[in-house]
Amino acid sequence: MGVDVLRNAFEERKPITKAEIQKVLNIDNKHTLNQMTSNLVTFGILRRYENGIYYIPSSSEKFSKLKPSLKDVVYKKYLQHNQGIRTGSYLLYKYKFTSQVSSFYEILSNKVSSHTRSKQLYDGKVIVSYPPFEIHKNNIEILEFLELVKHRGRSDYSIEKSMKKLRDVIKEAKFKKEELIRYSEYYKGRRHAGFRKTVREVVADEATSQ
Repeated sequence: MGVDVLRNAFEERKPITKAEIQKVLNIDNKHTLNQMTSNLVTFGILRRYENGIYYIPSSSEKFSKLKPSLKDVVYKKYLQHNQGIRTGSYLLYKYKFTSQVSSFYEILSNKVSSHTRSKQLYDGKVIVSYPPFEIHKNNIEILEFLELVKHRGRSDYSIEKSMKKLRDVIKEAKFKKEELIRYSEYYKGRRHAGFRKTVREVVADEATSQ
């Protein structure tokens, strides 16, 4: 059943998608894949975490009942391959706007329907939304910066200090003023009017200071 192949390809207690199983076992037929996956679960080689996500249980009896971490599942489903970002308080912590570490996941990801807005998952520990524009490797850092501006109100610092730190991020990342403004226009509607204005203020001051 490809047991050795699976064990060599994947780590224990790490989430695995059905597409990854299909690739490793080199199965073309969908029905055959479903049957094989079902058999692997029946014989305890794989365990089902949720629909479409599996894992190899730990070979240690002590850890045999432990599942993959939520962090790993969220990364696998929504973030890997530049398909999403973690936003909100986590992003402020990442860029050192706050010292508070958030265990709550606010995610923007291409891996959900474009109509998805604030979908709560995993007992409310994760909120997933479709981003204002499709994410790829060439614009993912721009999205992170714009989300940093959007959530600047959660910063530990004053408005003036936060604005300075935002300008420092622009300088370090070497963002282009026109590109930031262009992408900020994807945040549409009146509720984002203040955000769009702030982006223009930040990049204008950054351009002046250079």
